[in-house]
Order: sequence, then structure tokens, then C-alpha cells
Amino acid sequence: MARAVCLDDDGRSCENQVGRSASSWGGREEEKLLYAGCDLGVATAKVAVIDEEGLLAFEILAYSGFPQEAAAAATERALARVGVPRSRLKRYLSTGFGGKAVPHSDGAVPDTACLHRAVRMLDPRVRTVVSVGGHSFSVFHIRDDGGLGESAITDMCTAGMGLMLETVAVALDLPLDGWDPGVQRPGQVPFIDNQCPIFAESEAISLVNEGHDRHDVQAGVTAAVANKIAGLTRRLGVRREVAIVGGVAKNRAVVGLLERNLQLGFAGLSGMDPQVVAAYGAALLAQEGCSLDTERLSSSVSEHLRRKGGS
Repeated sequence: MARAVCLDDDGRSCENQVGRSASSWGGREEEKLLYAGCDLGVATAKVAVIDEEGLLAFEILAYSGFPQEAAAAATERALARVGVPRSRLKRYLSTGFGGKAVPHSDGAVPDTACLHRAVRMLDPRVRTVVSVGGHSFSVFHIRDDGGLGESAITDMCTAGMGLMLETVAVALDLPLDGWDPGVQRPGQVPFIDNQCPIFAESEAISLVNEGHDRHDVQAGVTAAVANKIAGLTRRLGVRREVAIVGGVAKNRAVVGLLERNLQLGFAGLSGMDPQVVAAYGAALLAQEGCSLDTERLSSSVSEHLRRKGGS
């Protein structure tokens, strides 16, 4: 199932505005340059389309088949939201776990570089970024001069990531974010220590068979995930303001527990869907002319970000 959304400059939904803008393009508007970024993860493809004035549209497409096809379909749907063909794209960069597999991409960019650029655009006050997706999670700092600071990443066996939450939710036949961390569970919330989604699913089912309420089991898994993310964040160091991005950032239970654990409130990033931030950053880097030579792309991005650090 796919979901396409557009945001205006204030972060409000503007699906109809996109349609009107696209249908009214003509003459001088047809000369506008368009750029796109695709963040291809292990479960979803995200695409953002921008022009010189900002974000035009984005698409989030969940997939279970071939990732290349998902990336192509998400790109076509995002462009359809704007009402233009792929040939209108001046430059198209990709990122994420499957960034190098995105068809027709002009180059693959490290996801940290994309997130850094997007967050700097959305909220220059942010100094710590927590990125939690389906496969891994990472934390990095943004220096006061705008440059990239220290970073840390965990990707072993998808520990504490979206796939684990989704697998257990399906096994328990519960909504992915159905547990409200603000409501005290009346039962005993079990401790879940398995880091692999397959073993966590097995443990969750075993706990239900032992008599635990399935909602308590989900609460235990959610708490374990939040604790792992908070632990890595603390090890790197919490520098405010703090933003959380990625698909898990849309899980209210995880976010609520993290805010309580870290004793903070996450920055809103101008209302941007947190799952699309990396794709938006890739589009920004495409617009700003990063090298399309894939062998030199990483160094080109690093130099570009150093120059843009204070912007």
C-alpha cells in the first residue's frame, strides 16, 4: 500500500495545492528545474520531489517484492503527484540500505549526509539526530558550525528496529503502535531480551502461551526497543535540540518512551513526515550539485557539507 502526501512551507497537508500547481504549470513554469531523492530501505521506498522553492510532493511505498521495482514505482507516483514525466528531473540521487540499486539514479549518497542536509534545512537548531528505520538505527551530532559531528550506528540482526516491532505486532495481531506509553499496564510487562525479530517473535508467542496478556508482551517489546535506542543516544551524548527520523519515529509508543527516558521533547522538523527526511535530503543534495561520479560522491558530499555548514 502506498501513501502520497505533500506538505506546504508550514508543514500542512496541501494535496490539492499540488494538483492545482501542477495543472497550472505552463510557459515560464515549464522551465522550472526539478530534483528528486529516493531513500530505498528494507521495507519501504520513499521519494521526494523538489524545485527551487521547496518540496512539491513525496511518496512512501511499502513493498514485499523487488526493491528496484518499488523505487521505480514510488518515483513515478511522486512525479505523477506533480504532473510531470521523469524527463523533467534535472538530477536524481538515491540513499538508504538499497540506494545503489535504485534505477536511473545519478548516484548513491550516504544516508547520514542526506539526513544532515535535510535537518539543517528543516530546523537549524537541532544538534542530535536519532535515525531509526527498519534495519538499523544511528545517532549523529551536528556541530555548532553546521558540520557533521560524531556518529554511532547499530545494525546487528536489526536490533531495536522497525522490522522487529512489525514482526511482533503481526504475531500478536495488534496495531503497530497500539500501546500508549502514557497508560500504565495493569499486568506484569515481561522483559524481552531477544534482539533478532525471528527469535523475538518466538519469545512473544511463548509469553502469550504462558498466560501473559498480549498487550503486555507488546509493551515489553516496545520498551526493549526504546531502551536500546536511548542507550546508544546516551553513549554518543545528548545535545539539544534533538530530532528523531525514520519510520519508527512514527510509532507513538516508541517516541513517547524515548522522550520520557531521555527527558526531552523531539523537534518537530517543520511538520515533515519523519520517514521521508532522508529522501528530502537526497533531493536537496541533488539540487545543490553534488558530484555525480559515484566513485567520488562521498568525498564530494563531505566537501559540499563542509562548505554549506554555516548555511
